[in-house]
Amino acid sequence: MAMESSSCTCKSTPRPCVFFHGIGNYNEMEELQDTPKKASGRMGNMNAHAPCCTEVKYAILNTMDHSWRSASLQQKFCDRALRLSDTSDGDLGVIKDTVVVTHSMGGLVMSMALATGKCSFGEGASWVALSSPMMGSMASDYFQDFCNDEVSDFATDLLDVLGQCPMPVSRRSIVYQNEKYASKELNAAYIAAQEAYAGNVSAAMCSDNPNGIFSQYEAIMLLAAELVPHKSPENDGLVEFQGCAIGLDESQFGKSYKDKFYRPELNHADTVFLTGDGFFKDSQKPVKWFECLL
Repeated sequence: MAMESSSCTCKSTPRPCVFFHGIGNYNEMEELQDTPKKASGRMGNMNAHAPCCTEVKYAILNTMDHSWRSASLQQKFCDRALRLSDTSDGDLGVIKDTVVVTHSMGGLVMSMALATGKCSFGEGASWVALSSPMMGSMASDYFQDFCNDEVSDFATDLLDVLGQCPMPVSRRSIVYQNEKYASKELNAAYIAAQEAYAGNVSAAMCSDNPNGIFSQYEAIMLLAAELVPHKSPENDGLVEFQGCAIGLDESQFGKSYKDKFYRPELNHADTVFLTGDGFFKDSQKPVKWFECLL
């Protein structure tokens, strides 16, 4: 978990950056925060690793009681992203000269905000998407099966990651596309979100191996990877590579932290900067990747 000293300098025009966490946080803060302290452990602190950010802010939103299809949650994502740059147009909802970073379900919320015209990315805006479950997560289906008493060998340790029954609204909303719990409306929303995602993402991190950095999260993520009936073994424990990369050019993804589209060997907690960088492999340096990205 040692941090490598930064050797990257900013390659583009420095801009303000805003980080949006994913599922798992009940806190709601109207003001953008200077640290991710209130994000319930769902976002790492990147203040010292953002050479291209003139300022680093964290949006803290209740991502438990709302679906990613919630119009109000989408609007809050837009409102927060529009606050940072003087050049952004609040009336028209055009985000300019701002770096927007989303993790996990945050990517779905942002995609749907764009798909439904609540805001758009304009000149100088960059969207960095981390571990976006653009087809949902089989972890939600597995959890729903458990809540329905359909799973006999459920590991109760997973409740620390997934929550308690009944399933939170947010987790229920990311059941897997075209699977048994997905409604026609949800499947249609996924398609709309995927189109907006593919058309707007500037850089992405999508892991294909849950065997990540040695940390407190490692055991539980490997357990999730093993027990959840994922559609593909290429996943970060909770989100599959194929869902995270849908609509993007897979040939652009590489194993080096220097690749704009990064295909690391990291678990879902690693990809939100909670565990720093690994010592040896270029495929286990998420912090370095962000430092060198812009």
